[in-house]
Amino acid sequence: MRSCRLLLASGCVVLAIGCATLQVDYDYDPAVDFSTLRTFDWLPNPDSTVQALTVKRIQNAVTAQLQPKGLRLTSDHPDFLIGITVSERTSNAGAVGVGASIGVPFSRGLFSLGTGHSTPTRKREGTLVLDFVSRDSSPLWHSSATETVDNGAPPEEQEKRINRAVAKMLAQFPPHPKK
Repeated sequence: MRSCRLLLASGCVVLAIGCATLQVDYDYDPAVDFSTLRTFDWLPNPDSTVQALTVKRIQNAVTAQLQPKGLRLTSDHPDFLIGITVSERTSNAGAVGVGASIGVPFSRGLFSLGTGHSTPTRKREGTLVLDFVSRDSSPLWHSSATETVDNGAPPEEQEKRINRAVAKMLAQFPPHPKK
């Protein structure tokens, strides 16, 4: 029973660490009355390098988050437009090193010989940016999410990660007016 609890607790820690890599930020124009916004549409995607399936997953996730908040997708005179930007970068995340050495007594001293090898660890980070703009292109809301990515993940895992990121990105949308 104790080992079962320990296994469950360690699984929760691994899950929490896995979720901790998502970094979300947002900003908005406080002069905007977000309560007047009811409809939205998508800006054309200028980045043709982003896979159409990825864009579709992002759009579905955003729509799923906005609909319960009373917003609906329409191409007929939307109140605001949403732009999607996706970028990726590779950075060094440290290095893993292995070394070995041997010492041999020699006359009045010690002769030693050693070697080591270090392998850099690379980390691929993806950033998703959502920009909400008015029809005249005035910025309303901006949110970004950055996380370590795995492009080899199956489609279900990609969708789950996108849904989680978008949910966190839009958790504070629309902003509540200060009273």
